[in-house]
Amino acid sequence: MYKGKNGIADRVIREMEGIPEISQVTIWVNGSFDVLHAGHIELFKYARSVGSRLVVGTDTDERIRELKGPTRPINKQKHRLTMLNAIKYIDKVVTFDSLEEQIRCMKESGAKTLVIGSDYKGKSIVGEDFMSVVFFERVDELSTTSIIS
Repeated sequence: MYKGKNGIADRVIREMEGIPEISQVTIWVNGSFDVLHAGHIELFKYARSVGSRLVVGTDTDERIRELKGPTRPINKQKHRLTMLNAIKYIDKVVTFDSLEEQIRCMKESGAKTLVIGSDYKGKSIVGEDFMSVVFFERVDELSTTSIIS
């Protein structure tokens, strides 16, 4: 699990990875966050450690159904928003119900860096054409899909 402290070692790692100085960075993370788990918390903790502000975007219930099927989401949007807003690493939570709205929210957030799970390496990533992308390694192979199964 990531245990960054924003010290000299973190600064060196950020420089090596091409991540701008912490005082200049809004970070963007997005996902369904349908069933929150420890992997999500570690993702938020890491993302917040590489920036001064973390904005989390999440899909509406309707969009999750479109993307993941009629049995999802497990948790309704208002409950997901309550949980996300309670996480100390997150500065702002926004919702979107289409790809176009997601892109608009990403741009309006002012984020220059997108943190996303390493399972997206080699895949097309929304926002990669206007944000730098930093990959976060999964924690103990946790995923909402495996938890539901």
